[in-house]
Amino acid sequence: MATIQKRKNSWRVQVRRRGRAVSATFDTKTEAEIWAIKAEGKILEGVSPATILNIRVPQVGKTAADIFKRYADEVSPNKRGGRWEQIRLKGMANRFPVFDQPIVAITGPDIAEWRDTRLLSVSASSVNRELSLISTVFTHAMKEWRLGLTSNPCTLVAKPRKARPRRQRISIAEREQIIDQLEWDGKSEPKKSGQWVAFAFYLALETAMRKGEILSLRWSDIDFIARHAHLDMTKNGDERFVPLSKAAMKLLKIVKHRSASAPVVPVQTGNFDKLFRAARRDAGLLHIHFHDSRREAASTMAPKLSNVLELAAITGHKSLAMLQIYYKPRAADLAARLDA
Repeated sequence: MATIQKRKNSWRVQVRRRGRAVSATFDTKTEAEIWAIKAEGKILEGVSPATILNIRVPQVGKTAADIFKRYADEVSPNKRGGRWEQIRLKGMANRFPVFDQPIVAITGPDIAEWRDTRLLSVSASSVNRELSLISTVFTHAMKEWRLGLTSNPCTLVAKPRKARPRRQRISIAEREQIIDQLEWDGKSEPKKSGQWVAFAFYLALETAMRKGEILSLRWSDIDFIARHAHLDMTKNGDERFVPLSKAAMKLLKIVKHRSASAPVVPVQTGNFDKLFRAARRDAGLLHIHFHDSRREAASTMAPKLSNVLELAAITGHKSLAMLQIYYKPRAADLAARLDA
């Protein structure tokens, strides 16, 4: 016999049968009722109380959207890139009806439908990143939360074929057009946010640092004597010492007020992205991405170094295959080197 009682925000169920009693607490009455039926059956089968307590009950009413939001609130804040995850997960939870059904009801075809819909508006690479995030949420929920999940539907779906890696380089004329839109002359100390964005763009072109790495720098990370910038945490989880060329040193010394704890580029990420996008749009250079500066820097540095390992040490790439995506020499330059 089962007894179910409401206790504040939960439901407590107790099952008594054949002189044995077991109890558990659930978020909803329906979950308590399902567990009671299963528990009573297990008692009649002679199953031990400890085993009965571990009976998994699907969280009725918990949609995939609910779980996305829970993951965003509880798990994402503890991860690097957590802000990106929170934005993506809450956006998917609110925008796509397929995630409004119970998470235990989501199937491979449901994920495939979402994938195909998403491909109509974003690139295959973006879909793959989001699909990987969704898969991570399902795996975590399956392992850590009592949701009744027995499989990850994302593993049943084919990933979209990635487009060819970008090959975009940035010419001298193009970079000058962009900093003109940001109202910086390339010589004076930046004052406005737009000028700081232009300053960061030039610093990226000289160092091959990522935008996030540049924005994480404090002046205490810059060693003007040893000529390097120290990155305590990079995208791959390791620290890195980025060598500073004479051009990079000259650029940094433009800034006269360098408090040790102050950021090298005092602009927030959101505003930074907004200003750079507006500048490239107004310059008629929508094909240029800030991250292309990393490819331009790597391709410019490569001929000056003795081997590819030195280049990898500067850029921080652990895989030569990934480095190849960023190192894109012009055929004419290679031909000239053959004749040298």
